[in-house]
Amino acid sequence: MTSADLITSRREQALDWLMRLQQAPHDPHLREMFEQWRASDAANAEAYRKAERVWQLTGQLAPTTTQHWPKAPVVQLPARRRRWWLGAAVAACLLVAVAPSLSLRLQADYRTGQGETRDVTLVDGSVVQMDSDTAIAVDYSGARRDVRLLTGQAFFEVKPDKGKPFRVHAEAIEVTVTGTAFNVELRPGRVGVDVQHGSVRVADEQGAHVLAGALTAGQRLRYRDGLAQVQAFVPSQVAAWRQGQLIADDQPVAELVQALARYLPGKVLLRDQALGEKRVTGVYDLRKPETALRALVRPHGGEVRSYGPWLLVLSKP
Repeated sequence: MTSADLITSRREQALDWLMRLQQAPHDPHLREMFEQWRASDAANAEAYRKAERVWQLTGQLAPTTTQHWPKAPVVQLPARRRRWWLGAAVAACLLVAVAPSLSLRLQADYRTGQGETRDVTLVDGSVVQMDSDTAIAVDYSGARRDVRLLTGQAFFEVKPDKGKPFRVHAEAIEVTVTGTAFNVELRPGRVGVDVQHGSVRVADEQGAHVLAGALTAGQRLRYRDGLAQVQAFVPSQVAAWRQGQLIADDQPVAELVQALARYLPGKVLLRDQALGEKRVTGVYDLRKPETALRALVRPHGGEVRSYGPWLLVLSKP
């Protein structure tokens, strides 16, 4: 066996033990076998530490703690059972990762992947420009012109039709127009509406409470925790993502990390709350999202660590 094969085998063993201990944390027989394996070689202990560290960073498990378990006879589990544990654990992780995507596929009429943008022309000639990792559902039945933003953000150029108002639904709010151009962004815990020209009416989803009766060009609305705030901005900056730019205007790092994460294939974790609360102003290149992440946190002493192609961790040294 080559040294590379030996390292790979040791990593697989470490992951195998990690899964088994998470499945049966109070099994003294299993704990005894694990402790013997870990103590048999310093490289085993190091491989397990690294496996546990990566899984902690992804939020999948809490650190395992060494406990004094009663002595018990050592029973070696057959290789077939070990493979079953590992296979079951991997399948469970895949299910957690894939389930949200499957749900979106069932609901969405149009969607984009990471780093992909798309223009959709609706049956009335209205155009929807979809950002990366965005999904929409369209309902043009009867007198309706409704679009539901399921995730991400989109820029709408609406064909005028006074008899059929165009409505965009994004979680708790509803945007109504007859003809205008505007951007709607849906993120965890907040919704944003930016108007380039024309005007829009923004209300809660039931239409009972009007948040903005006439949001006009150069105005943006931010809705979070049941509260709406209207701000002024430069209309030319609406949906800067269409030009491959992320424009930050005194915004928290955590919010911008969420935006950049949509352009990366793996998971991005911000591990420092104080760093996330820092505010920045600048223009970042969405075509180079990992470089943009580094430029975002570097002025505040932050760094980006890569754990393979699927995990980036932001923190302070």
